[in-house]
Amino acid sequence: MGKKSFFATLFLILLLIFFLFPQSTGKEHFLVPERIINLDKTSSDAYSDELGQVSFALDNYFGYFTDELEVTYLEEKKYNVTISDSTFINYPKIPEILDVQNMKGEGRSIIETTGYPVIQGDRIAILSDSFISLYDLDGHLYWKKEILSIVTSLAITDDHVLIGYLDGYCELISMSGYTEFSFRPGGSRIEAVYSAAISSDGQYITVISGLDPQRLILLQNRKGEYKPVFHKELENEYRRSINMYFSQDNTMVFFENFEGVNLFDVNTKKVTNVGDSGNLKKIYKDVNRNLYSLLLSDNTGGILKILTPENKILLHKQFNGKTLLFKKRDDRYYIGSDNLLMYLKLVIR
Repeated sequence: MGKKSFFATLFLILLLIFFLFPQSTGKEHFLVPERIINLDKTSSDAYSDELGQVSFALDNYFGYFTDELEVTYLEEKKYNVTISDSTFINYPKIPEILDVQNMKGEGRSIIETTGYPVIQGDRIAILSDSFISLYDLDGHLYWKKEILSIVTSLAITDDHVLIGYLDGYCELISMSGYTEFSFRPGGSRIEAVYSAAISSDGQYITVISGLDPQRLILLQNRKGEYKPVFHKELENEYRRSINMYFSQDNTMVFFENFEGVNLFDVNTKKVTNVGDSGNLKKIYKDVNRNLYSLLLSDNTGGILKILTPENKILLHKQFNGKTLLFKKRDDRYYIGSDNLLMYLKLVIR
């Protein structure tokens, strides 16, 4: 073998080793348990005025806790509950009067209407078979609109409500009740919207629609009008509503697939896959460390993973449970499983 062939072969071997066995940073990631609470054996502590209350809903219970996992409010569900980090509605099976309460369990407002509530941010959407209405947390009505198809997806921002329908339409509604934008993706044998999401700044809308094929579509707000700027046929096809949402910085869109989670970069228009099999429950992007923390669920329970954008798994934890919760604040991880609440802290060393 000549010198040139020898060095070329050596270079290829070294290159292969580099990609197959990337150099370790020497740092390991640990989730250290700080506190575990059994909700069956817990009563509310004295209410804390500390800011940053965290909401939870698990199994038969819901309420609020502090960053140190001190439960400040605890109540049993009636039929179901919709809850945010400031407000909740604990409603019966056939709600006719909705009692909006704050994190202390004090009454904030009363909404007299039929339908099922959804709280997102500072807005309350009420869904029924024939209409959708939007209120603020003080019970003031923004608008009420008749619907002619089944709602499959709902996203609420400070300025808009984005609705996806089973008949294949999307509708973007302003706070005044005006339909600012409607869109029918089409292009599939069966037309239906399975998910729709809008970025918090209103610049992007993503839609997953149709069967045979099922497609991801990105629309961008250009001079006040939303225009499709990207679409991709998806390998996996769901026949149910799909969990999809933007990252907090609006640079990424997360949505499910059969092998884990798709990461869609709205700038590069690139779709990558991370995780493993299971249904997506929640995912967080750690901007400072460039990591993802996600919770998947299967028939036995939850799978918590911390990984890099290149899908290198840094931490993998499994736990049992039928009802699951995952919330993250900085390096604090809050995991819920049936009647258990856990506070874990991420340690890197």
